[in-house]
Amino acid sequence: MNLKRKLFKATALKIFSGLLLMLLVIQFLGPFSFSAGALELEAGLKLWGKGCTIIYLPPLGKLTAVTHLPPLDFYLTLKSVNIVNKDELTKFTKSSHALSAGIWSGELFQEIKTNIIKYLAFLLFLVFLLGMAATLLWTHRHVRKKEMFLVGLINLLVLLLFLSAASLSYKPAAFLEAEYQGALEAAPLVFHVLQEGVGVVESMGSQFTEVVENIFFLQNEVEKNSVLENKQDTVKVLHVSDIHNNPAAFNFMRRIVETFNVGLIIDTGDMVDYGTELELELLSGFFAEIEVPYVFVPGNHESVPVVEQLKKMENVIVLENGDLEVANLKITGLADPASFSGAPSIPDEGLMERKAQELAENVARSGETTIIAAHNPAMFKYLRKDGNLLLGGHLHKPYIKKNEGYIEINAGSTGASGIRGIQNLDINFSLVLLDFHNEGKRYIPFSADLIKVEQFPLNFSLERFIFVD
Repeated sequence: MNLKRKLFKATALKIFSGLLLMLLVIQFLGPFSFSAGALELEAGLKLWGKGCTIIYLPPLGKLTAVTHLPPLDFYLTLKSVNIVNKDELTKFTKSSHALSAGIWSGELFQEIKTNIIKYLAFLLFLVFLLGMAATLLWTHRHVRKKEMFLVGLINLLVLLLFLSAASLSYKPAAFLEAEYQGALEAAPLVFHVLQEGVGVVESMGSQFTEVVENIFFLQNEVEKNSVLENKQDTVKVLHVSDIHNNPAAFNFMRRIVETFNVGLIIDTGDMVDYGTELELELLSGFFAEIEVPYVFVPGNHESVPVVEQLKKMENVIVLENGDLEVANLKITGLADPASFSGAPSIPDEGLMERKAQELAENVARSGETTIIAAHNPAMFKYLRKDGNLLLGGHLHKPYIKKNEGYIEINAGSTGASGIRGIQNLDINFSLVLLDFHNEGKRYIPFSADLIKVEQFPLNFSLERFIFVD
């Protein structure tokens, strides 16, 4: 009897040791790295959790959803995006539209799921080996293979029980009520757009065709018998700003360029929202459809990687500091200082003061410049004089101001403030179409049309400003 009790205690001790070793290894085991399409990811799990799935999207932050029964927590981290692989990125963008049908919908998400299953299978095999190894800690002479197999099997069954409980109780819909931290606090707005606003965005492309045709007719009526109609040597410039990831803005811009024979686009910044290359990659196809030169002055929502990627695009000219000449126009500009950082931010007043002085010095060195461009109008502090033409954005409020000493134009938000505008159904697009007339040796601003398109209900307006008496 004593021998049986001793054998029972010894076996129980080995089982306990196997379970303890399993728990320690799982708790401190490093993540599993894998690739899924264009994405480089890491997956892991921890014990003593609350039944959460935690997704890290650096540098944006993380989202946490209570998706299943405890005690396991699942972790998924996006390490990088391979933007060179455009085919895989196309697969990602197509798969992302299926989010509303479930977190594992789409080809890409199935690929992630397959890799995670492989990782869990590896864990089950590992804990089985740990159980077998734990028996060796208490074996001094004879190795009992049946006992080793038993302890390993118990380890495997315990982990399998935890995983089964998590799998059977898993609720992908919990992500719709997830907790967001960091810049991802805006993510609920994205879900709102995916669920309710996709139709709104898709309908804008066809609506812009009709709107632009009406604007063209209206502009022709305005120009009849006007002095502008008789001007032969002119350059049309389209001023846009603050697109904020809205693809509908490019549909609008493309229609304007084609209809009005635009020779140059000047964008005064904030093309993206979070300063990530992925955002820009998803918009890159539109640049190939706009064949005129595209001058871009970075805003406070850009970042170094985004600016560098823009520099590689064929018809995009990034103006960070200095001046350039394009379409017979000399443009002087200065990027927002926040575009040199790693995340969107608003520079303090002291830094903006120094940048305003720097831009004024650039203009003084450039000689006779035609256009001065910057994202934040605060940088025009020392330039509202000498007949300067100033183009800016940032404020999301379009205006054209003609003063005695200068002209200041703000394109507002050509992307209708991006996600923020769609979430509130406050969808107001705006841009400015300028005409420059050749006066001998140089081009001067002749007129500007402030074009605004509002949704719900759909309407548009055109305000013309004549600068030459």
